[in-house]
This record gives sequence, C-alpha cells and structure tokens, in this order.
Amino acid sequence: MRPVIAFSLLLSISLVNAADKPASVKFCHENNESYPWLVADRPGLNLIMMKQVEKQLGTKVELAALPWKRCLDELKNGTVDGAFKSSFKADRLEFGLYPMQGDKPDTSKRMLDESYTLYKLKGSKLDWDGKTLKADGSVGAQLGFSVVEQLKGMGVKVDDGARSADDNLKKLLAGRVSAVALQTQEADNTIAGSTEFRDKVEKVSPPLSEKPYFLMLSKQFVAKHPDFARQVWDTVAQVRESAEYKKQVQQFR
Repeated sequence: MRPVIAFSLLLSISLVNAADKPASVKFCHENNESYPWLVADRPGLNLIMMKQVEKQLGTKVELAALPWKRCLDELKNGTVDGAFKSSFKADRLEFGLYPMQGDKPDTSKRMLDESYTLYKLKGSKLDWDGKTLKADGSVGAQLGFSVVEQLKGMGVKVDDGARSADDNLKKLLAGRVSAVALQTQEADNTIAGSTEFRDKVEKVSPPLSEKPYFLMLSKQFVAKHPDFARQVWDTVAQVRESAEYKKQVQQFR
C-alpha cells in the first residue's frame, strides 16, 4: 500500500501546484525611459528578462507602462500582480511584497543592481564626499523615486517636479536646480546622446548610492498563489544569472 500512498501524495501535491499557477499575470513598470532597463523604441533589459521569465514559467506575462506612483497604487489595489523595478523601501511594503530573507530583502532574488549619481554644471560648486552633500539650492530628482527620500534625509532641498532624466537635466541647464540626482546608466546614456548636455554637464563622484532592484508582487497575488509567487522570484534570479540573459546584457547598446 505504501507505493499507492506515496503516489497519491505526489498526485495531490501536483494538483495543488497546478491549481496555484495562474494562466497569466500582469506586471506594471515605469512609463519613462530608464536606460538600459526600460527603453522607448525597443525592449530594454527588463522586458527582455520578463520574456525569458514568461518562457520558463509557462505563464503569460502581460506588461503595462504606467507613471511609477500609479504603478505602485495599482499594485496596492491588486489591479496588477507585480511592479518592477523597485528598490527596497520599508514604506513600500504598504503597496506590495518583496522577496524577503528574514526582515530584509533577499538580494539573491533581485532583478538588477543600479546606482544613483549626482550631476552638476561644469565649474559649479557642489560638495559631495560620499557622506555629506552641500549644494547651493535644490537638487532635482525624479518624482516617486527612492533617491528623493535619501536626499531629504541628508537635509537637502529636493525639486522632484520632473519625471524624466531628460527633463531634470534641462532643469539643470536652465539653472533651476544646483544639481540632479539620477540613475547612473540612464543619465550617462542621456548625456552621451546630447551635445548640449555633454558640453555643460559633469558627473560627480562617488555615486550617491548603489542598490538592488526587485520585482514586487501584490499582497493579493501572494495570498492567492503563494507557491507560484516564490517560483516567480526564483525564476527572476535564474534568468538574471543565465548565460542567455547575460549575453543580452553584454550586447545591449
């Protein structure tokens, strides 16, 4: 009877797993460019990753481009099942869930690593030693991005009225802010593509911060599909370390 019992147990487990797996999931992401992760005229690395995640999961992944604050609101409401790319902020746990290891995010399940860097007009005065920032005026940053709170925590006045890196750099050129704090790869790419930016803007070292970014999942989705939610996060990690995806990263221009 033992083989029969064992087979029945395995069958019941497989049925539970099958029931836990949805036919499709819907994830949202920022609707502004964030090179190389999100690009306007072609799939960026985030979308390339999600296509590979979709293939491995065998579940359709639908993507929606939204303003970041709205993306988080829809995650909170359960209108979407996930949101990416999100750095870890404790107050974002109000909106959804990260892959966790104890009381900290599990960085092995991250989508990517990214940094924030300051940019200023060439020749302008700005003191940043990696710990203390002194700026004559406000610092521009993108609305809803985690660097806003970091800057405010350093006692810096922040102007987060512009949503894109390009608009923030234009604000810098116009003298409306003393510096801008932007995601490094996106800002470097934007500056490289503009003669005006290249001639007038310089990068400040060291970076403001370097951090991992994650796919967040909604609380409703995790409650309904707990095993599959773990599988999604595991698959993100597997794709990130796969030879196929790493090749895409190396070749992306």
